[in-house]
Amino acid sequence: MAEQSQALVRFNAGWAEDGISSDGLPRYRETVRVTKSVPPFTEVEYEATEQDFADNPGPYQMFQKEQGARSQAATQTGFPLALWPVVSPAQFKALAARGISTIEQLTALAGKRGDDGMPGEFKELAERATQMLALSSNIGKFEAMIRDLEGRCDALTEQNAELRATISAQNSLINTLKMTAAPMAQVA
Repeated sequence: MAEQSQALVRFNAGWAEDGISSDGLPRYRETVRVTKSVPPFTEVEYEATEQDFADNPGPYQMFQKEQGARSQAATQTGFPLALWPVVSPAQFKALAARGISTIEQLTALAGKRGDDGMPGEFKELAERATQMLALSSNIGKFEAMIRDLEGRCDALTEQNAELRATISAQNSLINTLKMTAAPMAQVA
């Protein structure tokens, strides 16, 4: 039998049946599952116990970081990486292990240069995140510009109606003056 230190241990989110609901369909509850692998052919997966957490603190901490990055906690400010389709599952896991869970945190990597220990693919993602934030910051500006232009258009439409009324009144005054001036021209 292989030593415990040879097993590769990883935790992942899972589910277990939890009875039948009132509509006759099964209910499920979230669980934490542990997978223990001894390459090349041995792998065991089961629902994790407290002893598994105690025996494998490193993999369990990685699992907790990833789950924290997936949650949209009220304390978390910014756009979650879990909802950004650009990030692959492997990149998400790697970023979560480094404590990066939002796009805003990822953009902080964009300006860093030199040997900071971050792989190049994360710098590329950081550049893309910076571009996305720059584009999304303009969205509110466009809405404000549209509202401003709509207000100007309404004001100009109102002024146009007033000008038409003024022109119509002046045309009727001119026609009245022409009619009174025509008989005087015939008398002279």
